[in-house]
Amino acid sequence: MGTTFFTSLTEGELSSLIEASVQKALNASPVSSAADETDTLLDTKEAAQLIKYKEASIYGLVKRRKIPFCKVEGKLLFSKKKLLDWILTNPE
Repeated sequence: MGTTFFTSLTEGELSSLIEASVQKALNASPVSSAADETDTLLDTKEAAQLIKYKEASIYGLVKRRKIPFCKVEGKLLFSKKKLLDWILTNPE
């Protein structure tokens, strides 16, 4: 538990302290949010747009099993997280 202390502040000092604290809280980025932890599945067109490849190139990478993907009922899907990791580790 933190240390408790008492001090006297003028109204202006208290106002400035509160304002600075609120400003700091508003500017602080959250440590972790649920949106950052969730993954999104992308179709081929979305995956191509994300990594700036042509759709035909995506199909070629899938055929050669060079890119992370999954197939559900015949549809190609790509994990956004895995795709971004793949881009970072495969700078071709």
